[in-house]
Amino acid sequence: MKHTLQSQRGETIVEVLVSFLLLMIFTSMFVVSLRYARAMSQKAETLRETAYAFCAGLYPANNAAPKWEKEQDGLAFSFGDYGEFTVNGVELDSVETRAEVTENGQKTTEQHKFYRYSKSTAEGTTNP
Repeated sequence: MKHTLQSQRGETIVEVLVSFLLLMIFTSMFVVSLRYARAMSQKAETLRETAYAFCAGLYPANNAAPKWEKEQDGLAFSFGDYGEFTVNGVELDSVETRAEVTENGQKTTEQHKFYRYSKSTAEGTTNP
């Protein structure tokens, strides 16, 4: 009878508590990762909508051409020890677009400027 009461089979209360604690830690890590994934998914959706709005401003409907404005004629470059040089016959053009963005329930208007390089012609017009 003495040997039956001192049996070492089964789990102690400490083992049960440690197992429960580990289960809670892993469950909380999983919940936090789900929250983070949800937040990043919403951010990606907002960025995608903003990109679509900017592209809609860059390429308007009804095949209308964007209004490129001349920024600079003849581009100067500097490469440290290699010196400076200028590329003539090249223009830097830009077009500015706006997009309404809704983030966290607030609407804001963002703007972005697109740039392109184009050849300048003798008449002063640009070729796309």
